[in-house]
Amino acid sequence: MRPVIFYAPHPDDETLNMGITIAEHVAAGRPTHVVLLTHGRVTAALNAINGAAYSGYWKATHNPAAEGYEPLTKDTLAEARVREFHHACGQLGVLPEWRHIEYLDNPGSTNGENVTYSEARGVIEKYINMFPDADHYTLSYHDIHPEHAAAGQALLDLYNAGRIQYHVRFIISMATRNDLESRGAPIPGGGWKDTPTNDTIKQKVLNACRCYSAWAPSLGAYAVGYHSVAGQFDKFTANPFHYLHLAGQ
Repeated sequence: MRPVIFYAPHPDDETLNMGITIAEHVAAGRPTHVVLLTHGRVTAALNAINGAAYSGYWKATHNPAAEGYEPLTKDTLAEARVREFHHACGQLGVLPEWRHIEYLDNPGSTNGENVTYSEARGVIEKYINMFPDADHYTLSYHDIHPEHAAAGQALLDLYNAGRIQYHVRFIISMATRNDLESRGAPIPGGGWKDTPTNDTIKQKVLNACRCYSAWAPSLGAYAVGYHSVAGQFDKFTANPFHYLHLAGQ
């Protein structure tokens, strides 16, 4: 079967915003690759975990000294986020050799920790060349997060330029869905729902979400995903589905 590639801008995007679709492709027997574009160095969760800001997930302010762990640096935070990504991909059924880690938020790069359109496009072109017969999925170019939108726009432009011979699909993130719903705005292109086809798929996705809520600092688990967007995870796990749309919609 032809491969399918999912581009996740940050750790947790592959689960919160793409998990059902990924798990369905794995269950169908397709070679399912997940490309993580960043290590997730930029997140408000860092201050919450370090006790410098109130944690909406914890409903309290952390005290690392009292709780017995060292405050995180951006480097140790990134390591924790990549671990969460790997654990979540394991629950979705993505094989270790089909998980690809890029580093577009490398602080030593020309653009620093911010992901640009050109960087996202370069990574996608790399995987087009590696897998010329693949389908490609990422977050929508309509996304309210600029780095999500950059990946979506890069994929759309490559498709329109004829670089992709098969299918591309765009997924509406939970943050963008919340924004659209709050304004009563329609899903772009009338987007369709991808819901779990059976309880096994649903459970895989719920288990992947749990990887982002695991708190065990002595083992390097800091629930970074939930400290970042607990409300989005709660909404998704209560009623798991994704909205998708086609190119140009």
